[in-house]
Amino acid sequence: MIELWNEFSFIAAEAATVGGNVLQEFFRKVDPASIEAKKVNDWVSAADHASEKAIINYLKEKVPHHGIYSEEAGYLPPSDKDGNYCWIIDPLDGTTNFLRGFPLWAVSVGLECRPDKRQKWGEIVAGSVAVPPTGELFRAAKGSGAFRNGKKILIGEGHDLRQSLLGTGFPFKVPHLLNHHLEIFSNILSKCADVRRPGAAAVDLCYTAMGVYDGFWEFDLFPWDVAAGSLMIMEAGGIVSGITGELDYTTTGDILTANPRIYNELLGITKSKLANLLLPRPIDKGPKRD
Repeated sequence: MIELWNEFSFIAAEAATVGGNVLQEFFRKVDPASIEAKKVNDWVSAADHASEKAIINYLKEKVPHHGIYSEEAGYLPPSDKDGNYCWIIDPLDGTTNFLRGFPLWAVSVGLECRPDKRQKWGEIVAGSVAVPPTGELFRAAKGSGAFRNGKKILIGEGHDLRQSLLGTGFPFKVPHLLNHHLEIFSNILSKCADVRRPGAAAVDLCYTAMGVYDGFWEFDLFPWDVAAGSLMIMEAGGIVSGITGELDYTTTGDILTANPRIYNELLGITKSKLANLLLPRPIDKGPKRD
């Protein structure tokens, strides 16, 4: 299986590249009339749709029996009802950056293997993140490692928390979580070297995998935000969990990741700050399937 998953990772890389090439044609040229608001602070444009269409067409040609779950198109079930594989696609991660001309955005393509249909999610076994503005292409396969532009990456030992550079993202789509995030942010910022917030979660996860960041956390992400990037981190030797230590971050969208040196310390902060703060909220992320 490891050899097969490695082959799939190259398909993921090509699919992400196909989407990235389409987006390059739109960057800083998007017709404002093509921009739609899906909900508050959540946008989609002709660029998203064109990238998604190109990626889906490529995957249908290469792996026609696999399912697809994409941010804009939704869930396209596998042609074989017993099929185990589903591609999880973000055709444009960092949409606000893209639409405003800020040069950090990406395409994320992950592959889920789900043989047990009783489980909501399987495991991510291959994935790729293309970052066209920086010319970076990340690729990973379960059991085969993670790579940046063909060179293997490792998260490394990293720094202690006081010397760490961390990444995060603000929960701008869910304002009721902002105070929770700010309390964690303030506590962590007082204990580390600095924090960055570029606005493209898939890129943040890849930069954590290669040790640019020592850790990263964010609330309310979606499966397409974390699928490929979470695999990148695990294959590079990092730790990924939910923000309070649970493993089902794909469902909740609340993610914490770091190198092994500081993970437990970061987790201690987020757990203690959320113990009395995190309010119950509906969790309905993921495709409707059997």
